[in-house]
Amino acid sequence: MLQNRKISFLITLSLLFLLPLFFIPGGALNLAVAKSTLFSLGIITAVLVFLFEVWREGRLNFPWHPFIFTVALLPLVYLLSAFLATPSSLSLLGYNFEVGTFGFMLLGSLILILTATIFSDTTRPLQALVAFFISISVVALFVTIKVLFGGDILVWGNFFGNMGNPLGNWTDLAVSFGLLSVFAALSLGMIPMKLSVRVLVYSIFALSTALLVIINFYTAFVLTLGASIFLFFYFSKIEKHFLHITGETGEIGETVKRGKFSGPTLLPIALGIISLVFLVNPTIPGTQGTLGDAVSGAFKIENIDVRPSFSATLGISKAVLSQGGLLGSGPNTFGRDWLIYKPADVNVTPFWAVAFPFGVGFIPTQVASTGMLGTALWLIFFVFLVLLGVKVLNRVSESRAERFTLVADFLITFCLWTASFLYAPSATMLIFAFIFSGLFVSLCREPGIVSYRLFNLKESPQSRLISTILIVAVALGAVFLGWAGFNKTVSAFYFKKAVDLSNTVGVSLAEVEGELNKAVKFAPEDRHYVALSRVNFAKAQVAASATIGAPEENRAIFEESLRKSIEAARIAVSVNPASYDNWVSLGMIYSALVPSPLSVEGAYENAQFAYSEASKRNPLNPETPLLLARLELNRGNKEAARSFIRTSVALKENYADAYLMLAQLEILEGNTAGAIRSTERLVLLMPNNSGIYLELGLLKYSSKDYLGAVEAFNSALLSTPDYANAKYYLGIVLAQLGRLDEARGQFEELLISNPDSEEVKAVLRELNGS
Repeated sequence: MLQNRKISFLITLSLLFLLPLFFIPGGALNLAVAKSTLFSLGIITAVLVFLFEVWREGRLNFPWHPFIFTVALLPLVYLLSAFLATPSSLSLLGYNFEVGTFGFMLLGSLILILTATIFSDTTRPLQALVAFFISISVVALFVTIKVLFGGDILVWGNFFGNMGNPLGNWTDLAVSFGLLSVFAALSLGMIPMKLSVRVLVYSIFALSTALLVIINFYTAFVLTLGASIFLFFYFSKIEKHFLHITGETGEIGETVKRGKFSGPTLLPIALGIISLVFLVNPTIPGTQGTLGDAVSGAFKIENIDVRPSFSATLGISKAVLSQGGLLGSGPNTFGRDWLIYKPADVNVTPFWAVAFPFGVGFIPTQVASTGMLGTALWLIFFVFLVLLGVKVLNRVSESRAERFTLVADFLITFCLWTASFLYAPSATMLIFAFIFSGLFVSLCREPGIVSYRLFNLKESPQSRLISTILIVAVALGAVFLGWAGFNKTVSAFYFKKAVDLSNTVGVSLAEVEGELNKAVKFAPEDRHYVALSRVNFAKAQVAASATIGAPEENRAIFEESLRKSIEAARIAVSVNPASYDNWVSLGMIYSALVPSPLSVEGAYENAQFAYSEASKRNPLNPETPLLLARLELNRGNKEAARSFIRTSVALKENYADAYLMLAQLEILEGNTAGAIRSTERLVLLMPNNSGIYLELGLLKYSSKDYLGAVEAFNSALLSTPDYANAKYYLGIVLAQLGRLDEARGQFEELLISNPDSEEVKAVLRELNGS
């Protein structure tokens, strides 16, 4: 078969190779944005080049199968759902083509169809597999160095810790290394190799399997166990009819007797046993830990996988579908749905405030996001994909190269899509799933499972005109998508620069504001306006407390900064009215304007309205009633504040901030006993907070509970041994109890760390004179 579409093929092949490795040195863009930029601009470039090649040749050989038509319909459903979402901008393209947005699904569908079209024979898919194999092997080598030599090397502004890597999440790493092990086992079982190459592939198998075990991700073991079982039966039942291999060189045509548990099946068996053992994950006798934890701990690897359970994801989906069943709540909106419909028992966990962007997995999340129509289309997608797989395995080619390519691509495709059910892969892994699905379709051409239809675009003047119009329309759409992606990338660059500057000592707020304004210029997103609002509010605070400069000038700066802060917060709400955080940010600004000396007219009502809107978007969040309590305290309404604090505690019984505010309220009302009770509950919730122990000690001292005060101050020093205030007041209480030697010891220690303190010297003189 003649090779064609060479340039678009090379672009796609390069994208496949570079995607796991690509990053921006120095961290000018975070890794997720860098990957998004690469695959979006890469796919768009490949599409534009492909369109030019089709226009120049005047022919298009297109895969004609219901699976391809289903893939083409997926973005359309996401588009319809996005238009009905609030706001539609985050569902259409997101901040930077996040997973699940219409833009991401469009790019994924395009690369799948493009790959199925341009990878026209077995050679090209084989090259793609080799590129993937090499790329992931490089990542494995990189991670090995980080694990063995520590996370402080090979940082390059991106890779912090011993799990920092150019691929992305540690979960994606585990799945990728599992695929690498499976691919190596298949290669060693099917392909004749020189001894040196065979040793290299064995080494890669051992390395990737070791890293798989060290990372210890449950889903990855599920995938490798399933792939190992498949390979065992494939080698035992199918491959033995085609190929007999003997010796290290794998000479064809010679037959040797092999046991069932040797030869090509050996590595799948080994990988399957390892996967099964770590899935069972037995407890090690004599310890409280499991085998997986022990292995990970030996290499100082601590990976935590936190996401909603299947039942919680299903509950969110039911709640969303009861409101808008056909098209769901919109792409990229699960985080918002989670905040509205999350189970109440989530509030007792440390993750009560997390807006999970996905449920238990990517595909289950799409039920809520795209509704019944999207769910039905995904179901059809997988039904056709499985049918293609069954047909392919029933028509295995006589050619070893075709068999190897087909089986390898089959395994990778089905593992990646299975993974999308079991967890939420990154954009990189899902783009791989789309690419390998396209490769799988192209491989189904040779056995006649997928037919291709040839379109002659120059057959007649009418067809030439129509084809030209369609090509131009698609090209313009691709250019628009690329331009949008470019603007979002530049905006992300300036936004990250602003964040970095805000964490740099000596940088003025004006510099941070300048970078944020640049970010807004390229992409006016709500998070940029929220940041601008906070920066301007900080500028207003600085001007209000300024002791230098003319009062009139400081007042003008204060008023202008406050105006900009309110304006930016309002714009953020208008850009994304569905965001809980946007309403809270607006409410906090107005709340700060309620107490005297400001007492701005209408501030109380505006803050109350903003917090009320926030509460609708996160009804179980204990933070919102606490913010309302603070608002009432700013107004002087203590009873209303107490009522809101009780509401906050009712939502989350172990909410430390609520008890802290309650203690402050009791102090304001002169109820020292009540303040002590609230603070005692607070230290139970935050046992390592020395500041709270200091407050408890002061409260007990003021109520003449000197022994209780000593205990509280000692607890503060146990947590923070050099806590000067705790030492000072402990010395005072000890002196009050007549334990003068102990008191003298505390102040002598204080004098060592504070040699210039006249107050400490004075107290010591009194103690020595007593």
